[in-house]
Amino acid sequence: MTKNRAGFPFQALTECRRPERQSFADAWVGIEPTFSNAKAIRKWQRLSPREGGEDAWFRDRWLLRKLHKVGRRLRDSYARRRDRGDAGCVFPDVELELDRDPWDVERVNLRFSTGSAGGPDFEVRFGLDPETFEYSIKPVPLAWFHDARFVRFLREFVWRVPRKLGLVASMAHGGGQFSFSAKTFLQGSLLADDIADRLDHPELATWISDYPNCDARSFRATNERFAAFQRVIDQYWAGAFHPDAIGVLRVRSALLDRGFEPAHAPPAGAMDQARGPRGGPRAVFQTNFAFGRAVRQRAQNVTPGYWQAQHPDEDGYSGDQIMRYSEGNLNRLQIAGELHVKSGKVLDVADVPEFDAPLELSMLYDEASWECRAQMSRTSAEDFVEALLLEAHHAEWLSRRPHVTVRSGLAQDAILKDGEATVQRRDPELMARLRKEARAANLEASRGRVKDDWVEPETLFWAAWHASKPEEKAAIAREAILGFVERVENAASVDPRPRHADPMRAHRHRVHPLLWEALSADRAALSSDKTLARELRRWRDEEPYYLELRPIWSPTGASPPWE
Repeated sequence: MTKNRAGFPFQALTECRRPERQSFADAWVGIEPTFSNAKAIRKWQRLSPREGGEDAWFRDRWLLRKLHKVGRRLRDSYARRRDRGDAGCVFPDVELELDRDPWDVERVNLRFSTGSAGGPDFEVRFGLDPETFEYSIKPVPLAWFHDARFVRFLREFVWRVPRKLGLVASMAHGGGQFSFSAKTFLQGSLLADDIADRLDHPELATWISDYPNCDARSFRATNERFAAFQRVIDQYWAGAFHPDAIGVLRVRSALLDRGFEPAHAPPAGAMDQARGPRGGPRAVFQTNFAFGRAVRQRAQNVTPGYWQAQHPDEDGYSGDQIMRYSEGNLNRLQIAGELHVKSGKVLDVADVPEFDAPLELSMLYDEASWECRAQMSRTSAEDFVEALLLEAHHAEWLSRRPHVTVRSGLAQDAILKDGEATVQRRDPELMARLRKEARAANLEASRGRVKDDWVEPETLFWAAWHASKPEEKAAIAREAILGFVERVENAASVDPRPRHADPMRAHRHRVHPLLWEALSADRAALSSDKTLARELRRWRDEEPYYLELRPIWSPTGASPPWE
């Protein structure tokens, strides 16, 4: 047992919690793997439309028994394999607790000791979410994901146990979101650059890491949304969020959620166009914190998912929560003393600073994060880890190349922000039908308050794709695949693990099969572009292997939206 734990970096669990430690070596990650089965999904579908049905689902005896069984099985399996010296059993001991989450829903909590006196335990929480069972595991030191022993721990316990009990990962039911420590992204211009890069690569939220859905809506989903993100990024580089422009931010700014509006006429010289905010650590932090809060209110909040459901009785879709339905989410960019965005509880109440004190990095809420919501479920721990590390390594690569620019026009715009115009031009009858259906859906979702025929961008996405000509689909496929290959190569260049001869092999299956199909018809591109020809050839050579890595759509047998 001692041999398996020898050299495991337990200290990183303490170090990653220190807000002043902003390097990627000291970053932490929160992960939310999800699992479900047909019985759980059908229970939700049957109960949730009824009055009080959602509450009844969370109290269902079968679901709670399954919840407890996963917790007990994970604990017992870990103890047995630890005693046999399994390499994945890096923690000395584990205890199982039953508690309740902030919404008073029962969950199980596995507490793994790290063997250090006074040191923090490592917690694995397992609970219920609509339609699914969901882990909440945070903070996890980013460095642990580079250690094969921790990856084995995830595979043998976090993934294998629910699968043995009949639960599976699927695209349609639960996500596979993860979040990074906000402190890591509040250095230099990294937060602005990561947002700009995602705005410039909409394939990540639609064709690669996720499928189009309003729970993780693309930054580029509508013209209004795209313009809002572009505007706030431009304001950032103009210095409109620097304390020289808006004044020194204080604790009251965060607690009252005021003072983060961009300056109309920022002074020159506040920003280094090649590095980011000028000034000392406080000025850099305050600029990026103000920018992050402005993104939340001025960009995430523009045509977000579930916008029609803002109603006091809809806890999940309250006004403050509605903006989180986005491919990236800054709702938890908060300091100690603010209210939790879901439960309303005071954050880190013992650490609340003076009301008039200047905002400092050290005041961040201990779970302040930048969430990557556009991540669908993963079929294995290894695949989840590779998806997570791709984003972490790419962010590190970006941190060395500040000031990302965003292209105003992409081939993908025809099925995203210009999707309505595409459908109207190609099939006006279909557009008329979609508007009629949307009016009825908007009225129902809003309880009669929204009389509008606004069509969800995800509906337009697939309608526009199917209405596109083969050459237009090929152009979208070329752009999306080349953009993703570039991301993988850039991330691989800073990966501390041994370099693989084919970095795309761990990620090629993420490309939606429809893109490979569209690319196959583009003979001109395949004959002139070696990268595209190589990628298509390697996909075809191992297509069954890659398809096996992709999660199913739904254990109920429902058809996916692209069919």
